[in-house]
Amino acid sequence: MKIIKEDELKNFITDEELRKLYNVNINDTRLNELLAYYTFFKSNAGLVSLDKQSTYYSMYFWFVQFKERYFEVYGHDEGIEQEGFKLLEEIDYQLEENVDWGLIERIELKAI
Repeated sequence: MKIIKEDELKNFITDEELRKLYNVNINDTRLNELLAYYTFFKSNAGLVSLDKQSTYYSMYFWFVQFKERYFEVYGHDEGIEQEGFKLLEEIDYQLEENVDWGLIERIELKAI
């Protein structure tokens, strides 16, 4: 299991495909990139040629990056916090070995 970082993500999606995932209502380029990375994993979870753990923990990693940047740009948003809880529920449901809470904590603390 490994977290797919930005340089490795380019092996799975082209810049052109990535830009198709941008939200036209977001003016911050970095925020749009982070949202696109998260959306890519969310939309392609079953199609990415990775093991389930790598896919879902990478999805969570990119969600946290997006969430933190969003809060920097626009301020706190309870809806985005709620999305994070829903994502953790999905990870728990999808992964047979249960959630690795130590890994989740490291992702949250940017220790990965």
